[in-house]
Amino acid sequence: MKNAIRVVITAILLFPTFVSAGNVNITRISSGAGTKQFPDIYGGRVVWQDSRNGKADIYLYDIASGTETRITQGGHDHKKPRIYGDRIYWQDYHNGVSDIYMYDLAEKKEQPVVVSPTQKIDLAVSERYLAWTDLGDGKGTVCLYDGATKKEKRMMSGQASQGFAALSAQYLVWKDERNDSGDIYLYDIAKEKEARITSNPEAQWSPATYGNLVVWEDNRNKDVLPNYDIYLYDTATGKERQLTRSDANQRFPRVWGTRIVFVGNSRAEAEDIHLFDLATGNETALTRGSTDYYTPAIYGDHVVFSDLKNIYLAKIPTGGAR
Repeated sequence: MKNAIRVVITAILLFPTFVSAGNVNITRISSGAGTKQFPDIYGGRVVWQDSRNGKADIYLYDIASGTETRITQGGHDHKKPRIYGDRIYWQDYHNGVSDIYMYDLAEKKEQPVVVSPTQKIDLAVSERYLAWTDLGDGKGTVCLYDGATKKEKRMMSGQASQGFAALSAQYLVWKDERNDSGDIYLYDIAKEKEARITSNPEAQWSPATYGNLVVWEDNRNKDVLPNYDIYLYDTATGKERQLTRSDANQRFPRVWGTRIVFVGNSRAEAEDIHLFDLATGNETALTRGSTDYYTPAIYGDHVVFSDLKNIYLAKIPTGGAR
């Protein structure tokens, strides 16, 4: 019986069904003028970067109450927020370079977390750990920070560039150019062991991870022009799978449970938000508007994304989008 189940799942993944999202409710949750981008979500809270005040600030939206709150103040930029539990992290330019600051919603207190003379970008967070790309060496090195011990570890790769760090409870993943134009690497935090996930000479970028799953955008199927697809690696089985198959580009994946969201431009080069459900094998276009949409994030039944003017919240119905 287990073998039969595996065969069915494999068939679904090899031949995904594409459907449109006729029953997905999408709500604009931001207000005011200015550019709004880089949303993130945890539980019933959404954060994003917002320039309505003339510089980049961090805003928060509470899904249950429908209220929007400005988190940061001051005359400098606050960029690319991440949220985990009651804590909101961001790149803070108070000192002229991007340091990492945090606001605790429970304590209503802001504080610096990592301050140094070098630029720190592409922040990722989990319950205990932070990760980012440090540009102090001129090439980009991924760093892992333990919030409990206050210790920092650098993922060394010689003179090669690294970036696009992502975290789960167990793993740190990133893009690494030590072998070619970009592979996905994984670091098991508890075991302190590093592994190379991909080995194709074409570019593999923008990884994300949840539980034992790692997803990324992959250019191995390119022709003359780039052709990025979404791939998946399961650390439990050691197997890799191609999830999307299209002449269009699918990029910037995020994963939660069995659901993966990404940006796809299959609609006349327009950038739409897509959802791939590993449980059903269905790929769903969540947006089909007259504008481009960017940088999705997912938590449970909620997906957030930006069109640069506003932040949107999509509610996936119980049982998945159809």
